[in-house]
Amino acid sequence: MGEMRFDTGGEEFFGRVGPLWEKLKAYHASRSTHFSELLATRSFADRTADILCHGGAVRVDLAVRGAVDVGYCVCTISPSGVGEIDSLYVEERDRGCGLGETLARRGLAWMDENKVTRRSLSVVYGNEPALAFYKRLRFYPRNIQLDQVLSSD
Repeated sequence: MGEMRFDTGGEEFFGRVGPLWEKLKAYHASRSTHFSELLATRSFADRTADILCHGGAVRVDLAVRGAVDVGYCVCTISPSGVGEIDSLYVEERDRGCGLGETLARRGLAWMDENKVTRRSLSVVYGNEPALAFYKRLRFYPRNIQLDQVLSSD
């Protein structure tokens, strides 16, 4: 399989994240009960614009096996000191060996170094299996946000 290495940078790595994010988007769209169409039509440019619009710092960790990116974690720290795991993905064949946790912990360590005041993340409804993963990292539900499904009439 090859040895794993980690590349770390900022928004200049978004081009490498894009193909993996497209797989995450397809996964979320397949699991979403009410918003699959909205998720499926979202572009990576839209997602990166959302991440960058808050200002602050961006960190991207990429897991690389050989010459192939197999996972990533995008984290941000807002100007007010709030850290967020914005996006995390690991290729299916590389799941179950702790790679996602390693990527997340790298981002969380960066948040520690930058003395964030709070840490958060969002999980797409329909992706409830991710809750157990994040619970191991001490993330728990704080709020439940509901969005109205808009009629196409």
